[in-house]
Amino acid sequence: MRFFFPSVLLAIILALGVLATPVDAETFTTNLTIGSRGADVVLLQQFLVVKGYLQMPAGVSYGYFGYLTRGAVAGWQSAHGIAPAVGYFGPISRQAFNTKLTTSAPVAATPVNPAPVPVVPTSFSFLPSVEADTLAAPGMRVDQVMLFRASPFEVRSGDTLVLDGSGFSKTLNKIYFNGSQLATAVSTDGTNIEMFVPAGLSEGEYRLSVSNTLGSSDNPAIKIAIKVTSQPQPGPTIESASAMDGTVTLVGSGFTAANKIITTLGNLSGPVSSNGATLTFRITELSMYDKIKQFTRGGYQAPLWIYVKNEHGINREPYKLEIII
Repeated sequence: MRFFFPSVLLAIILALGVLATPVDAETFTTNLTIGSRGADVVLLQQFLVVKGYLQMPAGVSYGYFGYLTRGAVAGWQSAHGIAPAVGYFGPISRQAFNTKLTTSAPVAATPVNPAPVPVVPTSFSFLPSVEADTLAAPGMRVDQVMLFRASPFEVRSGDTLVLDGSGFSKTLNKIYFNGSQLATAVSTDGTNIEMFVPAGLSEGEYRLSVSNTLGSSDNPAIKIAIKVTSQPQPGPTIESASAMDGTVTLVGSGFTAANKIITTLGNLSGPVSSNGATLTFRITELSMYDKIKQFTRGGYQAPLWIYVKNEHGINREPYKLEIII
């Protein structure tokens, strides 16, 4: 039995022509590849989405460099004569972007807020500087406001809401719901905001953005939303998974009668029902399985990353299951 290393899987996916797609390359300080996380990845993904190289599955969080992103980078590289076009965003790609595309209009978050947030002066000793005001965890960008996700998806007015991102301020962040500022909040680490959903919000879905002295996280191509309801239900959670004779069984909670399966081997064409605690599906029914199997012929061990999405949300992190393909 051979192990299915990421480079092998990537080569197969790219050979099949699967789409897996600006941000000025000068803003990147690290190389990006499979497993990379953080705001640099979000910036790259936003560019690829806007340019049509990447289609992120609905509900899947930005900020993780997976096989779809790597394939999209390869598509962008191939379209611009960058070799080798293998989906690794390193020095060659950054240089190529800088020399070939800097004459194009940069892709950036487009604020839709009523008025820009004024920049805090840093020449007065009694005011905090931007550097001291905004913090970042490893892999995050301290100098740019990014919003990766909001959880839980379904909430009541007054419930606790957690925002994940980067460039958050420890003194003042303005939180916008469908373009209207309805709350302010602080962050202790620059990457996390814990706040209460404003009281009095009518039921419905709200698109979120965050603004502070560094700017706004709002971007038309990126939708981070929550649903306000009087009876919120928890989203899917995968606690364990197993595969036997081509059937994957997921054990967890929050599954409903209509679950969408999203994996690194493609998606299922239709919804999958569940009793709420277990969910099963056939690996052979995943959209990319047959094409990839032509190359692997049942001789590789590969990680299958699984998301379950339904009307109540999506599992916060993909579940990793080792399979033979």
